[in-house]
Amino acid sequence: MSCKMTVPLACILALAVSSAALALQTGGKAPPFKLADQFGKTWDSSELKGDVVVVVAANADSGRDMGPWMDKLKENYKDSIKLVGLMDLHGLPGFVRGIAKSRIRKETKDPLMIDFKGDVAKAYTVTDKHPVVVVIDKEGVVRSVEATRYTDKAYQATTAAIDTALKTENKQ
Repeated sequence: MSCKMTVPLACILALAVSSAALALQTGGKAPPFKLADQFGKTWDSSELKGDVVVVVAANADSGRDMGPWMDKLKENYKDSIKLVGLMDLHGLPGFVRGIAKSRIRKETKDPLMIDFKGDVAKAYTVTDKHPVVVVIDKEGVVRSVEATRYTDKAYQATTAAIDTALKTENKQ
């Protein structure tokens, strides 16, 4: 192997390692986000440290299945967690984005971060098939990932992770 090939190979390996480090997995650091919701409020994951955060992520196809997750979590946890939706709208052309935000504002009062670039949605493994519900503890570590439509079994797994995260004291 020549020196000319070593540098590009090192770059490729570095990119692969950094992408793997951002992969969504239980026990790993939650992918960072800084996105505005439909009301213009910016949600920054670095500012949520110290709180238990639950992200319900979807796209236009799987978004219709977010409601049961959001409603049940709000009902059971009220203000003890930071509950936020994440909507992947990266495929929308620029001239339609304002209309999409307006429609979302009319449809829900729940905060719904809107990802027009798709980077955060990709990190949170958004799919067309179903929402992805991610429980992030007070230290920013992923404690649960449920990639499914709402079911009692999936909800129980999510609430078990939330309850454990709420009981855990900050190490700060």
